[in-house]
Amino acid sequence: MTPPPSAPADAPADAAVPKASDIIIDCDPGIDDAIAILLAAACPEQVRIAALTATHGNVGLDLTARNARKVLTLAGRPEVPVHAGCPRPLTAPVHDAAHIHGGNGLGGIDLPDGEGGIAEGHGVDALIAEARHDRTLVAVGPLTNVAVTLIKQPQTAARWRRLVIMGGGVEKGNVTPQAEFNIFTDPEAARTVLTTTEWPAESRPVLFPLDATHQALLSPEWISDLAGSGGTVCRTAAAMLGGYDTPSTAARGGKAVHDAMAVAWTIRPELFETRSARVEVITDSGAARGRTVADFASTEPTADIVTGVDAPAFIDWLKERLMSLDAARSDG
Repeated sequence: MTPPPSAPADAPADAAVPKASDIIIDCDPGIDDAIAILLAAACPEQVRIAALTATHGNVGLDLTARNARKVLTLAGRPEVPVHAGCPRPLTAPVHDAAHIHGGNGLGGIDLPDGEGGIAEGHGVDALIAEARHDRTLVAVGPLTNVAVTLIKQPQTAARWRRLVIMGGGVEKGNVTPQAEFNIFTDPEAARTVLTTTEWPAESRPVLFPLDATHQALLSPEWISDLAGSGGTVCRTAAAMLGGYDTPSTAARGGKAVHDAMAVAWTIRPELFETRSARVEVITDSGAARGRTVADFASTEPTADIVTGVDAPAFIDWLKERLMSLDAARSDG
């Protein structure tokens, strides 16, 4: 994990600070989605959230879109548009995770209504429009919106700067022994996205599977410390995390904020190690449905899979960034 080079000694004073890159977050908030949105909002010098698109997933679309709006307001970014996208998978039955994220998707925490309403225009159309502006797309829910975008306009794949996906599990799943939630919820969409031939080799998708996200778990002590470390943002984030029941990691004494890692890659990629692989998604009926199969020996890779995480650095940085949002609110 090599840090980025510093600016030359004779460079202009502002040369060491690159221009913030624009990202779109396709999400289904969801507690870990909420943490991901807060993290992006907390790094304005590195990334600018151009828009959010909401999809079905952890709860229904009506809630995920409203939750996205609420979290942006909490983060002090109410001007960011939220576009509602696809309300159900391409062909699969609707499947949610309300038993994990609570009936409202945010662990039962009742956030104030977000400023402004849901933006006009379907989420898919927003993704197509934003692809014309050299954005990075961070997809942290089921991949329905992204798949429909590629079905409607395949050339969109070549217009994204990069696609970063939270989804899949190389060794194991969390919904079934073999399948992770985002992929299992719409495996046909995931297969469309991960097997399209339209991705340029130099910008193929980055995939954060459970194998990576389970490497950096937030302990009860970390969450308790966060609650006492800041103001409204930190207390709210800690309260949401406190209601985040994740059986796949509970036995290991912590909680995984899967989606926040995908956002973190756009800001601090040096925290992560990747390996290229050819990825297939099983869409057959049966026990393997929704499984992601990674062939690391392939000479024709289709994704860069995150395999390693500097967990202490990520966890410490996440807390520092969340605390910075409270400092910004106080300053404002």
